[in-house]
Amino acid sequence: MLEVRNIVKNFRGVHALKNVSATFLDGEIHGLLGENGAGKSTLMKIISGVYPADSGTILLDGREVSFQNPQEAYNAGIRIVHQELSLITSLSIAENMYIHQFRRHSLRFVKRKELRKKALDKLKQWGIDLDPATNVGMVSMGIRQLVEIARELTTGGKVIILDEPTSSLTFKEIDFLFSVMRTLKAEGYTLIFISHRLNEVTALVDRITVLRDGEMVASGEKKDMSAHQIVSLIAGKEMDDIGGLFPKTEAQIGDAALEVKSLSGKGFRNINFQLHWGEILGVAGLVGAGRSELIRTIYGLQGKEEGELLLEGKELDIANPWEAIDRQIVLLSENRGTEGTFPDLSVGINLVLLKVKSVINRLFLSKRMIRKKAESLVDRLNIVTHNPHLQLISELSGGNQQKVVVGRLLGSDPRILLLDEPTRGVDVGNKTEIHRIIGRFVKEGGAVLMVSSELDELIGVSDRILVLHEGNAVGWFNRDEFDKEELLLCMMQVQRSA
Repeated sequence: MLEVRNIVKNFRGVHALKNVSATFLDGEIHGLLGENGAGKSTLMKIISGVYPADSGTILLDGREVSFQNPQEAYNAGIRIVHQELSLITSLSIAENMYIHQFRRHSLRFVKRKELRKKALDKLKQWGIDLDPATNVGMVSMGIRQLVEIARELTTGGKVIILDEPTSSLTFKEIDFLFSVMRTLKAEGYTLIFISHRLNEVTALVDRITVLRDGEMVASGEKKDMSAHQIVSLIAGKEMDDIGGLFPKTEAQIGDAALEVKSLSGKGFRNINFQLHWGEILGVAGLVGAGRSELIRTIYGLQGKEEGELLLEGKELDIANPWEAIDRQIVLLSENRGTEGTFPDLSVGINLVLLKVKSVINRLFLSKRMIRKKAESLVDRLNIVTHNPHLQLISELSGGNQQKVVVGRLLGSDPRILLLDEPTRGVDVGNKTEIHRIIGRFVKEGGAVLMVSSELDELIGVSDRILVLHEGNAVGWFNRDEFDKEELLLCMMQVQRSA
């Protein structure tokens, strides 16, 4: 169905792809793997018409094609669900699902009743229980991911590219998505699946292609590759040499830093806990459990309904994020694309935004001071950029963008980090680096409240784990009690069978 031959792409002298060739067959699910910056997303953007290749050939159904823009690729049957979602949050689920049918310069009104019925029928067909009249801005990231996927599935096409589609989904939603993908495969679609979750890849795909440093290093049947071999191909080293994926930094745990008393807000109720200096407190739960809503309320992004916050024993009243930042409390949002980065600004500017006062000389931004502060953070966090002052943050790999966001938080001299999915869409190597950075932070006396959908991540780095279910605190686990199966049962509120 699809073949790429000797694809080359450079960005300002940086080799993103070097003579990459790969074949994607009719009726298969093809896993495309590699670390952040390996070239996966660049290759997919070339296939989908976002970028032109510098050289090389694309064949679709045996015919050579050259797409000048995404619309041409779309018309040819290429569909892509990007890692950073592209929904319009002010529109409803139904409107987002069928927005491709709206025509420019048309004087016809949108028949919303018909649109909602059409969307509802489609959602029911796929087993998705959603009200299509709901505004996308009012639903969770997991639901938005399903809406984005549903939008592409309504349009037909020949090739469907899914870039980290499961990063915000519950176990049930992931099972459902995989069921839909297997159905599409049986109908002859070509599905390209990009994921950093090896357990999902090995359970789902037929063949695997691995990219490293912009080059294709392996391609073949999944059944011929062990998980050990796949990790070694991705990292370029033996699995045993990689070290712990989620390294635990031992830190001295001190007095209570932040105390939450009977806190209730939109999506959660009556939550109580203490976060101590030197501690990483993990928050587990399924999508919709109230995890993100809890930390966004603490940060002042959404108002509390009742309850108290105490900082070192003193009442804390945060009405907005700037008040939180003034108290040295900062948030890393789960949605890097719309809430974490300024894509049209340089890496350097993105790094210093929270401390912009520190780089002002009289009335003007000081390029020298920005350069000094940004370069210090680039070195400290090992951010891969050819020039932090010229390169846009949107040109970095996902993992390096995430490190820039973490660097911006650390550059503001915080005492408490609120982390929502800190390694979402980040490769094996960068995950480890980010956790070492977090470990150094708590070892130096900071405190971390961390939400993650990856249980292995929470188990690896947390000192304690709080479990939420449908907005309620339903379980506490100390480090010596961590057990993945028990955590899953608690998250789903399922009783262990006798």
